[in-house]
Amino acid sequence: MCHPAVYIGLAGVNMIQARQTLKAEQALAEQAYRDRQEQIKDNRMSVQLEARQKGNILAENFAAQQATNRALLSPSGIGQSNSFEAAMMNNKSLFMRELNVSALDAINKQSELAYASRESGLTKAADMNRARGRFNQSMMDSLEMGMQGVEGLKGSTGGQQVGSKSANFSNYTSADRALSTSSSFKSRFKT
Repeated sequence: MCHPAVYIGLAGVNMIQARQTLKAEQALAEQAYRDRQEQIKDNRMSVQLEARQKGNILAENFAAQQATNRALLSPSGIGQSNSFEAAMMNNKSLFMRELNVSALDAINKQSELAYASRESGLTKAADMNRARGRFNQSMMDSLEMGMQGVEGLKGSTGGQQVGSKSANFSNYTSADRALSTSSSFKSRFKT
């Protein structure tokens, strides 16, 4: 069994370590949050770029197809007919539909990223709460250990006894016994 003062010392060390652990866990949670937010930001930029590129490719393909259709049908004189113009408008309508589908896909991806951003914030809050809970539990354990040390120092009758009435007086050397029973010792330590 250790001396009660050891328990008090260990309790103090545990409290210091708990505080350092809390700070480290909070820093890790904050860094993980910043990393997730940076990744989400990069993903948003990627979605925007992808949507623009897809829109540009669709526009280029539409323009090339329209130019090809006009070039092939112009020499025959069909290029001026109402049916040709209706077909060209149908192609434009299909192009606009594809462009809208692409835009809706980008909007859907952006909303998923917004949800991921919100979820990242909740994950950070949960990590911080778990770290705080572990810190609180460690502090309570340390306080309990410190109280055991204080109780050990007090002894079973409310104060540590010194001298011949002490429970462990038999472990003292003769010099310790002489010192603890001297009047100057008793007056200094109020025993």
